[in-house]
Amino acid sequence: MNNMTVTTETKKVDFTDVIVIISAILGAIVGSIAIWLFISVFLGGNFPFVTNDRSAFIALAILGTTMCALVYPIRASMSKKFRWLSPFTLSAIFLGTVIVLFITLYLTNVLNAIITNDRVAMIILGSIVLLKWILATVSLLVQKQ
Repeated sequence: MNNMTVTTETKKVDFTDVIVIISAILGAIVGSIAIWLFISVFLGGNFPFVTNDRSAFIALAILGTTMCALVYPIRASMSKKFRWLSPFTLSAIFLGTVIVLFITLYLTNVLNAIITNDRVAMIILGSIVLLKWILATVSLLVQKQ
């Protein structure tokens, strides 16, 4: 009689990768809401709780911060692929710092001499948030284990 052992190899599900992917998806959903806000403000449409360009700027600041909070801290603490000294991470830290400084300086009227229009401030903030989001998305695809 032939003694053949049949083994079935089960692949383990790594839940940390699942959580990292879910956080990226949630960040993309919040990013989609930010894009909807941005476009609706410029087309004169309605967005909940946004009544003028100043409130749109504040809403974009909240959405941009939420996007970052959903992706980078989770990846930093859980992902095996995350590298603190990668160009992606260092760039994200730099852009996040620029975003926080810009929001703070603009809302405290320090930048009034340079930026006199809430809409222009929203374009600048939206551009930096978009750049950071693209950077985070590319880093998910490029970074190796």
